[in-house]
Amino acid sequence: MVGAGVLGLPAVLAYLGWAGGIIMLVFSFWVSWYTYKLLVYMHEVPDLDSKAGKGIRRLDRYDQLADHIFGRGRGKKILLPFQLGVLVGIGITYVVVGGDSLYAFSHQVTTNVGVPKYVFYILFGGLQLLLSLLPSFNELSMVSLVGALMSMSYCTIAVAMSGTIRHTPGSVNYDPAQTDKAPLDRCMGIFNALTSILFAYGGHNVALEIQATLPIDQQHPSSVPAMMKGVNVTFIATGLAYFAVSIVGFWAFGTAVADNVLLSFARGPHSWVVAMADMMVVVHVASAFQVYMQPVYQLVENAIKARAGVERVNPIVATSLRLFLVVLVTVVGIIIPFFSNLMVRTP
Repeated sequence: MVGAGVLGLPAVLAYLGWAGGIIMLVFSFWVSWYTYKLLVYMHEVPDLDSKAGKGIRRLDRYDQLADHIFGRGRGKKILLPFQLGVLVGIGITYVVVGGDSLYAFSHQVTTNVGVPKYVFYILFGGLQLLLSLLPSFNELSMVSLVGALMSMSYCTIAVAMSGTIRHTPGSVNYDPAQTDKAPLDRCMGIFNALTSILFAYGGHNVALEIQATLPIDQQHPSSVPAMMKGVNVTFIATGLAYFAVSIVGFWAFGTAVADNVLLSFARGPHSWVVAMADMMVVVHVASAFQVYMQPVYQLVENAIKARAGVERVNPIVATSLRLFLVVLVTVVGIIIPFFSNLMVRTP
């Protein structure tokens, strides 16, 4: 749930100020939490003909939910272009973010790195080739746990390091109007800041697939209560991390904060901590990449099954398709290294 884009939230306040930034943070938090709850409840719908589900049909993927709402076949046509665009776009963004973080880590460790940046994109893509061999969300649980721990760790580092900043009263500017930016730059910065905050909370586009991993049996006749507990705990933890990084980071540097708050410590005695945080970002996006690409793998495999009229795709074919998709996404990330800017912020 916590995205690498959280490190850019202090820079968002640099354009919106204290009042505007906190109001938008609260608004985004509430909207994201509420809409995620709606998705949890929409995962299960009444179906009196479903004997196996005891009157409940589970909508495990977005295409099933779209078909249920708009009609069979029509829902997929409406949804798939948007879902694929978002999921593949996030995958490309993570390649760029992961490669850039590996590149930054190497330069923090030593300044004599004579390797071009695209090599680090290839290294990140090679790691994803291995992780893509994990067959489903169930096998990704440990990988996701490691990614979650890493994201909370670099948030803690950002807050702790920002909190150690000592400055005299009046030496830090908190008023966006007092910066020397041109009016057009300020206007575009405000729009970018609003978009960054509104899309700060991720996870919605894989919510149904995650809930599908929860069992329904006699002891648990519905997956909604268990999923809601997880959602509530996750949003509380994520919200605390987002507000802490945003407020403490902006307090430390004001409008002079870097686009990534860790870059404000890039040089000096704490550079080793920044290097460690960069590697944590790599581990986090490496695990998140597979979480967002799993639905893409499933959509492609389902399309092959429907076209070939088979119940199961040959394992060699399925594995080859996964490897091809990872290579394709990595190549696009190398060709368009500024893709993460087009996606505004990483969820």
